[in-house]
Amino acid sequence: MTKETRGEPEAWPTGLTRNSPCPCGSGERYKRCCGARTGPPKAPGANGSPSDPQAAQKQCQRGLQLLQSGRPSAAIPILHEAIRLDARHFDAHQALGAALMQSGRFADASQILLRALALRPDSAAAWRQVGASYDRQNLHQPAIEAYRRAVELAPKLGNVLCRLGELYTMYSRMDEASDCYERAADIDPDTTKARLLRSDARMLQGDISDAERWAREAVALEPASNPAHGTLAGLLYAQGRFEEAAMSFEAALRLDPKAARCWHGLADCRKFSESDNSILDRMRVVLQRDDLNDAERMTMHFAVGKVYDDCGDYAHAMEHFDAANTLRARDLKFDRANFEAMVDWTIRRYTREFIESSAASGTLDPKPLFIVGMYRSGTTLVEQIVSSHPDIAAGGELTVWTPTDIEIDAATGKFDPDRTQSAIAKYLAVLQKIAPSATRVTDKLPFNLFRLGAIHSLMPNARIIHCQRDPIDTCLSIYSNPFKSRVSFAARKGDLAFSYRQYLRMMEHWRKVLPADIFLEVQYERLIADREAETRRLIAFTGLDWNECCLRPELNKRSINTASARQARQPVYATSVQRWRRYEPWIGELRQLLSPQARNGM
Repeated sequence: MTKETRGEPEAWPTGLTRNSPCPCGSGERYKRCCGARTGPPKAPGANGSPSDPQAAQKQCQRGLQLLQSGRPSAAIPILHEAIRLDARHFDAHQALGAALMQSGRFADASQILLRALALRPDSAAAWRQVGASYDRQNLHQPAIEAYRRAVELAPKLGNVLCRLGELYTMYSRMDEASDCYERAADIDPDTTKARLLRSDARMLQGDISDAERWAREAVALEPASNPAHGTLAGLLYAQGRFEEAAMSFEAALRLDPKAARCWHGLADCRKFSESDNSILDRMRVVLQRDDLNDAERMTMHFAVGKVYDDCGDYAHAMEHFDAANTLRARDLKFDRANFEAMVDWTIRRYTREFIESSAASGTLDPKPLFIVGMYRSGTTLVEQIVSSHPDIAAGGELTVWTPTDIEIDAATGKFDPDRTQSAIAKYLAVLQKIAPSATRVTDKLPFNLFRLGAIHSLMPNARIIHCQRDPIDTCLSIYSNPFKSRVSFAARKGDLAFSYRQYLRMMEHWRKVLPADIFLEVQYERLIADREAETRRLIAFTGLDWNECCLRPELNKRSINTASARQARQPVYATSVQRWRRYEPWIGELRQLLSPQARNGM
């Protein structure tokens, strides 16, 4: 878990403070990273090298012409030559950054663009470009900082404001995200797009009614807008109003028959039967189109597979799930060695002794209630049940922390007090914003399961519910569903089996080192079979008095934005138990997760 070493740019932009995210993309503060190194790098042109601005300008023009004609690889050496001839040529640096971006060399683009900013720190375009270069490397914190500087300099960069809003949302910074969407809407306020942005802003603030009002205004203003109908459909779906959502999805599809997300939304609005041939016929027509991109075709295959699954045609369902995952795999790389090393490191570092010694000085706030487990293991159902209690609020999947916020300092082997105290204060502030009067607020981000040692060390009164489900049912459900986030092991059955075994190792370790009074395990199948007893056990664990509402989670009216939204709105049912047996001929490497007894009995 050591910090990745990155090359240092030749010059930093001005305007950095010691507490700014380091522009190298490490995720650390500048003062703890490159700002701690001796001697700042020299600015371009400060080394006394000969300069020929006129020749540099000619080379820059040649490079720009190549770039504009769609030949970035040919432009790169020409623009490098322009910079060699005049190390202070801003346009050449900016054009080279664009060429490197178009060639997929995002880290190289970041370095060149930082040099451009050293020359012209007030360039909104360069800040936007360097933000995009970080964004493409998934270096979200420096991307946020760069985009923020861009819109400070040019407040009407609507696309940058929208992307900044998306990034803030990824880290549960809802107020800032909402503000970005409102500012983007203010640029051209009398448009359909502005109304949809205001709908998004209200959604982030938890005002579902006003979000729906703005979406309906967008539909009324432009009835022929596919995005307007699609946004309204998504809002209705998240509220569990599935019949109305289906009508809006259909309206969107009449305007754009290849809107794959709308097809998947429509497929998920209800359970289909063998008599529902028309939707499959319509979907197959879309799949035959040659103008679908990979993401659209992937989503269509997931949608078709879902309908076939509803109809009991499991062979055709798996055929489409396989096709979807073949496309999903093109954009996902799963490093098994790195994943296993991460589990090894966590087990070594978070011993019982280390956790107990750290927890002695942790924050005592009891508000956090973590619900963890593999994706599709029942975390949404458990959150729906416990948040039916009037004193428990649902936080959903909170992504407040950056990767290094609550990580042990690699140099000292301890938590950095300043960083972790700031991270915990930030987290508790988000919970307080979600539900000021609630006794507990849930966080069901599944992969907090890898942070449980840090979570208990820093918040020893937080309680943790671990959701378990049949291994193959869990993995098959991951394999057959699209995700908003990038789940790197989701697309290949072998990777799913491998990651599941590592997850089992991780949870076995937490059972040994975490106190039993803050750690509860819930088996999905047992929750289905003996719902009242298991629900009472869950509520007792939270330390709250029993409330009958928890036995009717389908009546919980909160908005749900995960892949389990429709299931969570239904009365608790058992049809998902042992679902994998319907797919037994096609489970492939997932067979590795069978117990020896089950494997021998098949």
